[in-house]
Amino acid sequence: MNKIAEREANAKDMQPVAGPAPQEESLQSSFLDPDLDDPESGARLRGAILEYSGREISGWIVDARSLTASVSISLFVGPHAIEETRTNRPAPTAIGSAKLIGRPGFRIDLATPGARRRLARALRNTSVDRGQSQIYLRVSLDDGEFFEIPLFDNIAADELVVALGFSGDDYTDLLIPSNNRTVTAAPDPAGKQVRHVCFYLPQFHAFAENDRWWGPGFTEWTNISRMRPQFPAHQSPWFPADLGFYDVRLTETRRQQAELARRYGIHGFCYYVYWFQGRRLLERPLELLLEDGEPDLPFCICWANENWSRRWDGSDAELLLGQNHSLDDDVRFIDDMAQLLLDERYIMVDGRKIILIYRPSLLPDRQRLFEVWRARAKELGIGELLICNAMTFGEFDPRDLNCDAAVEFPPHTVSTMEQPLSELGAPPSFTGKVYDYVDAVRSSLGKTYDFPYFPAVMPRWDNTPRKGSRGHVFNRSSPEAFEVWLRDAASRARRSQFADPIVFINSWNEWAEGAHLEPDSRYGRAFLEAVRRVASSEPISTQVRSNPDLLDCLSRQELEQAMKEAATHVQLLATLHRSEMVYSGLQYTRSGIPVEARGASENPPESLLVIENINSQTSERVVVDPRSTVLVRGWVCAGGTFEASKHRIAFLILLSADAEKKDQNGYCLIVDWHERFDVKKYMKAKGRDCYFGFQLSFFLRDIPDGEYQIAVLEVGEGSRALIRSSHSIIVRR
Repeated sequence: MNKIAEREANAKDMQPVAGPAPQEESLQSSFLDPDLDDPESGARLRGAILEYSGREISGWIVDARSLTASVSISLFVGPHAIEETRTNRPAPTAIGSAKLIGRPGFRIDLATPGARRRLARALRNTSVDRGQSQIYLRVSLDDGEFFEIPLFDNIAADELVVALGFSGDDYTDLLIPSNNRTVTAAPDPAGKQVRHVCFYLPQFHAFAENDRWWGPGFTEWTNISRMRPQFPAHQSPWFPADLGFYDVRLTETRRQQAELARRYGIHGFCYYVYWFQGRRLLERPLELLLEDGEPDLPFCICWANENWSRRWDGSDAELLLGQNHSLDDDVRFIDDMAQLLLDERYIMVDGRKIILIYRPSLLPDRQRLFEVWRARAKELGIGELLICNAMTFGEFDPRDLNCDAAVEFPPHTVSTMEQPLSELGAPPSFTGKVYDYVDAVRSSLGKTYDFPYFPAVMPRWDNTPRKGSRGHVFNRSSPEAFEVWLRDAASRARRSQFADPIVFINSWNEWAEGAHLEPDSRYGRAFLEAVRRVASSEPISTQVRSNPDLLDCLSRQELEQAMKEAATHVQLLATLHRSEMVYSGLQYTRSGIPVEARGASENPPESLLVIENINSQTSERVVVDPRSTVLVRGWVCAGGTFEASKHRIAFLILLSADAEKKDQNGYCLIVDWHERFDVKKYMKAKGRDCYFGFQLSFFLRDIPDGEYQIAVLEVGEGSRALIRSSHSIIVRR
């Protein structure tokens, strides 16, 4: 339930200030009710905003119905999430108006470069519509009810920009704050080497309990096989590419996984362990890891200590196998895991074996339990432990959970608004939720905490294979956006207190949640390539710099480089922005062929068009479903038609292969267009030859069923060339 927090009648007449607000009682009461003498009556939300400026927002807030509960607080500018936090200490059960110490305070730091960037972007995007530029705090309580507390609601837009520390005249300052240090590439203190560790799901084999609960032979592949698109822009289905529908009990499968991970810069895997009072499920892959040594990679474990239920989310509904935690039972966990922890491949951080616990809040008497674990680990020769909590379900701070450090666990740790289903064209049968992946990435950039933590990212998220029309989807995910997020996470990891930093990735093979790095039928190895570039410290890819949706996620140096490379496309990108084509990241095919094709020379000497893959398939004839998007990647050389220094644009053309349907063609404008120096070197090309790579996502709107040959039309200064390929797509409804 959404409520606007009640304020006194004179609150609207108060002028917000640019600097720290005075801490008089009148200011406090103008935002919230600070009285806790009688929690039983009056407003549910109690507290005070003590400072609200361009540098920070701070104060204290409690839920009058549950004074000891921590509450979640997020700062929004219109629909844009800027930063989030929680009240960091529980309040005493008995608290009076005279007791200010002990009330659960919060602080949102707006001085960090990441927060400044997100704030600037939101101000820029909402300044054209004052109805959407309200700045407010969203306070979310444990039972799902939330309140919105307006800030700066009686101030002009230009004054607001200045009040928050930005220049009202200089556009650049909306990306690079004038009152903060220049955003630069993150230094590499002490030469820290970041390791990338992927969560690993051992669910890809049949076992007795799954056979009994879900049917004979059930694995995660069962869910994947029944995927269906839920709305027009839904990137579904996806299927495994290089490794196929594998069984993790096979040594060769696990060896191939290790080879693939190692090749693309993955340091190791973090295996989920399912342990119920001494009973283990999905244990076979870990047993084989010790028996035959495959996959031969470093590893660690995460205890998935929830209930096992039909809802897949650890809830008690439709319980299949319960976690009946007790201190007497849980102390045995460390003994049962000893053989794994003693393995020489087990991952250590600063000399300590790292153990993750998915929900430590479910463990009774954690302090005593962890003391026993540590003592027992020394007795067994395991050594020191680094016990970490996964940042899930609002349980973030390891100090509140008796843990040593926390591990981010997206999507739990990202902030983004839901996308209206009506705008996505979703049918009434779809009752799930859709979020914006790019906005989630932006909300995570530069995020820090005041406790030890390990950053984490996710390549995608889509659990419709499990939940169908009730699933949650992060729309607009891409290898380029993932690369931006991963680079930022690596930078944050280097700045952490750990000498051996780790970035966790969710995950290697969560296929039924769409969060997998393993090659699939839509993107091939593109997400793995992003990991390789970051792990090997390569410069940010051209694909990222040429993506207008990600420009405000780049550092100043990267932004300047992007502007240089995109100089020839500025007008085109502006046109695309105005037409809102960029928002979806897709195009719709236009009927016919471009007028520029008239008089173009066909297949000029030494020209060549190579289609590398269509929807990650390398066959020359690929069947596509017009209800789903089509992704084409390749490169083209127009021979000697163009000079290397001359600019040109290009179109992808679909030419009907049916002689009776010659007029039923289609085309799209190629936006992602970059020179392929690697191909030029491989081809031992002449100096004037240009090899341009491209990729294009599009919907086949108004294209009838049939077969269409793929061609590229290049248009330059006084020259035009149409180059055909041997590849074709078969549109089949």
